[in-house]
Amino acid sequence: MNASIIVSAYNNKKVLKKTLDGLLKQKFSGKYEIIVVNDGSNDGTREFLDTYLKDKKNLKVFHQKNKGVCSARNKGIVNAQYEIVINMDQDCIPEKDWLEKMVAGFSDEKSGVVSAYDYYGGTSTGFRKKLLDKVGGYDEVYRYYREDTDLTFKIMDLGYEFKLIEAGYEHNHKEVKPKGFLALVKHVMQRLYYHQNDVLLYKKHPTKICREFLNIKFGFLVNPVKDFQAATGTWGKGVGFSLSSPRGITFMENKTPLHAILIIIGGIGYVIAVKTSRLIGSLRFRKLLI
Repeated sequence: MNASIIVSAYNNKKVLKKTLDGLLKQKFSGKYEIIVVNDGSNDGTREFLDTYLKDKKNLKVFHQKNKGVCSARNKGIVNAQYEIVINMDQDCIPEKDWLEKMVAGFSDEKSGVVSAYDYYGGTSTGFRKKLLDKVGGYDEVYRYYREDTDLTFKIMDLGYEFKLIEAGYEHNHKEVKPKGFLALVKHVMQRLYYHQNDVLLYKKHPTKICREFLNIKFGFLVNPVKDFQAATGTWGKGVGFSLSSPRGITFMENKTPLHAILIIIGGIGYVIAVKTSRLIGSLRFRKLLI
């Protein structure tokens, strides 16, 4: 099987170069192409890509106004020519055998989605192109966050399976850490806003598997323990007890008893804030989830 790798790029050209360098050096037995969609970057990404493109035959670049990752990936899907389509975030640097392992995950005809990230999708997640075409790709209402899970659920609804595999890559968050207080506030507010998409996901997929994925209790309440863990680095792939973001950004480490108290207070504050955001999302999408 052959593969099309889609990279949605936005304002992160330094790490993007490392990602593309890694993708171009894959040891892969089939054919593959890399499709980069520049989603309206304003940091010189366009100029970098136009220069980087030279003499690279299996690299395609498209530019568009900023419309979000769903729109960018859909543009990549439309232009993909191979039967397996794999999404790779702009800050994920693959090991040389990453692509070989990803495509090997589709050896079973029942596998419609293969991921080296987590349940149910994220970066390093692949799909059969014919299934993407059948379900219409990404729902662009999401813009960003939970969009992969929604797409995976749609494909699973067709009777195909999700498979989690091991394929190595480095997820480099260092270059996107917010700098300064205002940038930090913007990051936190943005992450809270994204959680309105929890409501949209639940509205579109009011199923047992979705309730288990979001850890929903009583039909409308996301387990507050899960929200607390997301803010304190104690979730599944967390960084350890700290005030931190699932994006890999640590705001406060646990160095003293005072730090521990502040982390707990911050975690509780986050629980209240994220549930308020979901309540706003409930009004927006007409489905109760807090």
